[in-house]
Parts: sequence; structure tokens; C-alpha cells
Amino acid sequence: MNLGKRFARRERGEAVAQDVTRVTAIFREARARFGSSGAFLYKDFSAMDAMFAPVVTCLETYSIKVDAVSRAYMDAVLSHPAFRAWRTAALAEPWVVAEAEADEEAIEVFRVLRG
Repeated sequence: MNLGKRFARRERGEAVAQDVTRVTAIFREARARFGSSGAFLYKDFSAMDAMFAPVVTCLETYSIKVDAVSRAYMDAVLSHPAFRAWRTAALAEPWVVAEAEADEEAIEVFRVLRG
């Protein structure tokens, strides 16, 4: 994954669509059953949200369209201080596996200012 870029929305195939359908169903079910009074899957930020943070970043990085409940959950994860610290540290890394992005159009590039 590359936390430093966001790629243009495009068709990613049936297998990806099925995976997105499944993971967003998990998000919606957990939020409805356990997290409706908070911003996260089980109300407050927990290990489950940390576990799903890489999934959230993939959905965000590849501009995958999701339902409103999943989008609100993703926004909560992406704005959490622990995630922001993780992302800042990741963006400070000097290397990228460029071959993984060869056929992607970057629409946004995030950078960390080094002092």
C-alpha cells in the first residue's frame, strides 16, 4: 500500500467489487450492532479498527466508492490521531515499490516536510 498517493477511480473488476461488498457489509453490520453511538465499529476506537485500518487505506488510496455508513467509518479511522501518526511515519519513509503503481494515475500526492 502507498499512503502517499490517491489513485483515480476506475473499474477494478468483479473480484474487487465482491471484496468491497463484503468488507462494507462488515462495516455496516458492526456499526449497526455495536457502534451506532460512536464513530468506530465498536463505538470507541479499538483493536478491530486498527486491524481494518489497512483496508480503509486501500479503499481510500484506490478511490473505491462505498456507501455512506462505510465512508463515515473510513473518515473516522483516517482522522484518528493514531492513524495520522502512522501515516506521517509512513510518508517519511524514503522508498516506494514503483512497479505496484505502474498502471495507476495518481490524482493526489501527499508529502511530509522534512526539517
